[in-house]
Amino acid sequence: MTSEQHQYQHIDPSTLLDIADNNIEVFLELSATFLEIAPPMFMRLQAAILCGNMAAVTLESHSLKSTVALVGAKATAALLGRVEALSRSAPIDDIKPMLADLSALCAATEAEVRESIVRGNAQAARTGKNQPE
Repeated sequence: MTSEQHQYQHIDPSTLLDIADNNIEVFLELSATFLEIAPPMFMRLQAAILCGNMAAVTLESHSLKSTVALVGAKATAALLGRVEALSRSAPIDDIKPMLADLSALCAATEAEVRESIVRGNAQAARTGKNQPE
């Protein structure tokens, strides 16, 4: 599951693989956890933006920024960082136009994490590692 085998556009699986100490099973478990927690985080952020709850925008953008950074989603993390910064001082109308780009980046990030799981499972099968339950 190296970047030489597949070129990712929105994530860098080696970031999470480093965190997992190059253990493919741990990588797969962390990736699955990402897919469990990131979509609801984005939904909470989206709801906060749409209803203008700036405190929630700050909290959710910060939390999601940290989460996507773990999978090496630099562009997604950068946009979330801008949302977080704006949420501290700008009006919600400065943030709302960013929602479409944010939605697209989060969806692309999730799709590539799913792809990295498929590739990670294939690598684990090739190397004879046990699959996570």
